Amino acid sequence: MRLGLKADNLLERVADWFNLAPQPLAHAFFGMMASRTLMAGVRLGVYQALADGAATSEALATRLKLSAEGTRSLMEALVACEAVERQRDGRYRLASRSKRWLDPRSPQYVGAFLEFNYAQWDWWTGLEGVVRSGEAVDIHDFAPDDPRWRDYIHAMHQLARLAAPEVAGAIPLPRGARNLLDLGGAHGWYAAELCQRHRGLRATVLDLEGSARVGRDIIASAGLSHLVTHQAGDILTADLGGIHDGVLLFQVMHHLTPAQNVALLRRIRGALAPKGTLAVLEYLREDVQAPTSSAPLIGLHYFVTSGAAAYTPAEVEGFLDDAGYRIESSRPIRHLPLQTLLIARLD
Repeated sequence: MRLGLKADNLLERVADWFNLAPQPLAHAFFGMMASRTLMAGVRLGVYQALADGAATSEALATRLKLSAEGTRSLMEALVACEAVERQRDGRYRLASRSKRWLDPRSPQYVGAFLEFNYAQWDWWTGLEGVVRSGEAVDIHDFAPDDPRWRDYIHAMHQLARLAAPEVAGAIPLPRGARNLLDLGGAHGWYAAELCQRHRGLRATVLDLEGSARVGRDIIASAGLSHLVTHQAGDILTADLGGIHDGVLLFQVMHHLTPAQNVALLRRIRGALAPKGTLAVLEYLREDVQAPTSSAPLIGLHYFVTSGAAAYTPAEVEGFLDDAGYRIESSRPIRHLPLQTLLIARLD
């Protein structure tokens, strides 16, 4: 997926073609405004209100206790962001293409992730200092009762809901699989999807205490505690338990250094059945010589928040090879751009 600006008319297309307009300025200025506008739609309750039906900006202002002029400006900006549409009668409604993402009643709702961007916004305000010092924010070092854990894990859960059926359907577990270990699995939603697909399968999610607390609540709310249990611990040092038919390592590698990744993969060897499945889900970036998408921005995000990196396919394959695995398959995930699922077994 690439980031870009859309020209509205022939004059703007010509200006873009001949590089007459300063695109860096446009990306910085309009990107900032679009991001914050979409976030405000969640925090101020606009999407929730419009999910109940179309309304004028004046009616929204009254209902949400906002200023009339500020609400009018926000609604016009949300139209520009293609989040809402203005009807001929002057009322606003959720845009047809965005309704599935912004209606809180939709199973594809991503409002929690937009809300989580307030925390991410704060982390990115320290970008220059992180680049100068090399010292990251370390978003996994919060106290277990820090409210940011809840925002973080619920945001990740909303993304997982979009891709879980596709991902689970692509993971081949051994016949009669009974035990699944989800390392750093937080919400446990991928593990839950697998357990519902494989009769008799039960999963243990191993994650930090703050994450495990939120994940445990998510699974309980879905009525799936009989399939998925959470255990608090650091995946780098905690006991991985007995022999498992499958191990999930989803969105973990980018938080770790190359040496940590290889060491963890070697530890997993001792907890994986001889014919067991290791499934790795990661954002993978292109070769640094030819970055063609927005993936390098995600790599910078990982550096800011973990001091690590987004790895190339070759680097991840190298980690697996060094730890004694062979890769059986690799496939991109359609429902979450830039994510790749790797299936590996003991060599």
